[in-house]
Amino acid sequence: MILQEENPMAADLKNPLSLDSRVALVTGAAGGIGRAAALLLAKFGASIVLTDRAEMSDLLENTRQAILAIGQKVMSIKADLALSGDIDELVGSAVEEFKNIDILVNVAAIHLFPSPLLKISAAEWDRVQDVNLKSCLLLCQRIAPLMISRNSGCIVNIASDSAFDVIAEEGAYGISKMGVTKLSSYLAKELAGAQVRVNSIAPGWVRTEMTRQFWSDPEILRQAEKGIPLRRMAEPEEIANVVLFLASSLASYVNGHCIIVDGGRIAGVPC
Repeated sequence: MILQEENPMAADLKNPLSLDSRVALVTGAAGGIGRAAALLLAKFGASIVLTDRAEMSDLLENTRQAILAIGQKVMSIKADLALSGDIDELVGSAVEEFKNIDILVNVAAIHLFPSPLLKISAAEWDRVQDVNLKSCLLLCQRIAPLMISRNSGCIVNIASDSAFDVIAEEGAYGISKMGVTKLSSYLAKELAGAQVRVNSIAPGWVRTEMTRQFWSDPEILRQAEKGIPLRRMAEPEEIANVVLFLASSLASYVNGHCIIVDGGRIAGVPC
């Protein structure tokens, strides 16, 4: 008789979306994709660590209260992710409270528009790269050792379909997001031996505060939607759905990839 080797993911696949007993740290959690991701992960059982800038305190507290209403454990920490000291304090506080971090979702980003590369100041360039790209690296450096010690973990970095396109006056942002996709691929290979999966998501147009200047203008919105085969912007919850997938056992063999979630925009302008 030939005995089949037991599938190590078999138990999880009985309830593949369950995140019970896991702890997720979500950056940029005051609104938009970060808030939607935090709420969805909580609904599927995760305890949540929320973080955003101090000026977003009221919105961050709103997210915290919404997760408490779901019935999950949650803590919120104000941090400027452009500062390595704030990142150290964030991770230290999270580990002190929850002892571990199983899921890291890097959402926090800033978008300077317009920002032509030949005119952007060094300070503006540094700020975009520090928040959008460097903070992802620093958080992974601080949190990955916890995952390695447990031989499991999941990191999801939010990039942008701007990483695969050239949009006028969006150079600093697009370059930072291409960096996020490449960072994710390198980390996926470095951490694979410890069964830590790293992937990125590249959203297209999403209806958030960051993009309000575009979707609040009917003409700009109309022009934007003309270039999207699905003819509409995404809602933050639609990106959060992909975060949940990547964090769950359904994506147990997905590693080192960037999932583009843009309604088909990069695929080409609709006929």
